[in-house]
Amino acid sequence: MRFLLRRVKSLNPQQKANSAAVAIALGTIAFLNLECQPRPAGADTVRLAVTKTTLNLTAQKVIVQADAAAKQLTPEQIHDRNLAQKVELLKKGIALLKSTPDYTAQFMKRELVGGEMLEEQNMSIKVRHAPFSVYLKWHDYDIGREVMYVDGVNDGQMLVKAGGWKSKLPAISMAPDSSLAMKEARYPVTKAGLLELAESIVNYNSEDLKLRNFSGCHLMEDQLVGERTCACFVLEYKDRDSSREYRKSITLIDKEWGVPLLIKNYGWPNEDVAQNDETIDEETLIEHYTYSDVKFRSSLTAADFDHQNEDYGFRR
Repeated sequence: MRFLLRRVKSLNPQQKANSAAVAIALGTIAFLNLECQPRPAGADTVRLAVTKTTLNLTAQKVIVQADAAAKQLTPEQIHDRNLAQKVELLKKGIALLKSTPDYTAQFMKRELVGGEMLEEQNMSIKVRHAPFSVYLKWHDYDIGREVMYVDGVNDGQMLVKAGGWKSKLPAISMAPDSSLAMKEARYPVTKAGLLELAESIVNYNSEDLKLRNFSGCHLMEDQLVGERTCACFVLEYKDRDSSREYRKSITLIDKEWGVPLLIKNYGWPNEDVAQNDETIDEETLIEHYTYSDVKFRSSLTAADFDHQNEDYGFRR
C-alpha cells in the first residue's frame, strides 16, 4: 500500500453528529523475531498513555437520512461526500508532513501476524524525512529493544538491539523485509511513520471512490485522541468480493493537522466467528495503530540517527 498529497475542504459543522467514515490504514514498522521477556531490574519502565477514544456510532442511519433530507442528497451521496472529505483532509496532512523535516511521537501497535494477534506494543519513535530515518525504542513487550533504519546507510539494513535479558547480546543487522524482521510485523520499517501511512490511506480510498466498493462511509466529528480533536471516519465495505482483506476501517484524523492519529482495520469473519455486532469487531481486528504526543520539528540532528549515540544501546 502507498500514499500521496492534498488540500483540505473545511468540514461542515452540520456533519457534527454524523457517524463515522473511514479508510484503510497502514503503515508502520518492522519488528523482529525476539520474544517478549520478563522485565529486568532497572529496565526502562515507561508506559505510554495511550489515547482514550470513545465512539458513539448509534443511530447512524437516522443521522444520514436527516442529513440527506437537509442537503437534498441521497444517503449514497452523503457517504461519497464523507469519503471524499476524508481524502482531502489527509491530503492536507501529507502537505504538512512533507514540509516538516522531522517529528517525534509515542507509537502503539497491535497486529495480526501469521494468523496470531500479537500483544500490544508501545514505543517511542523518531522520524526524519530526508534522508528517511527511523529510530524506535520499546517501552513494553520487549522492554528496551531498539531499532534504527537510515536510508542509504548500513547497506540498506536496519540495526536491531534486543531488549530484556537479550540486551547483553550485540546489535545485529537485518534486511527490513527479511523473514526474521517480518516475524513480528505486517509492514517493514521502511513503511514506518505518519507520511507513509497517510499516503497509503489516500491511495486506497481514492481507489474505493472509483470502484464504489463500500456500503457506507460515516463521519463523526470532534472525537479525541489524547487531547487532539479529530474527525472520525468509519468505512464499511460491501462484501468479500469488493474488498478481500478489509471489512471495515476506522480512522481518526487530526482536524487541525490532517494527520491520521488512530487506525483500526477489521477483516471478514471466519465461519467459527459469531455474527454478533457486539463481538465481531473484537474477533476480526487485523491492525490497530495509534500515534500520540506528536511533536513536529523536534530539531532532530544526525546524532539521533547514529548508532554510535551514547544514549542508545547499539554499542553495548
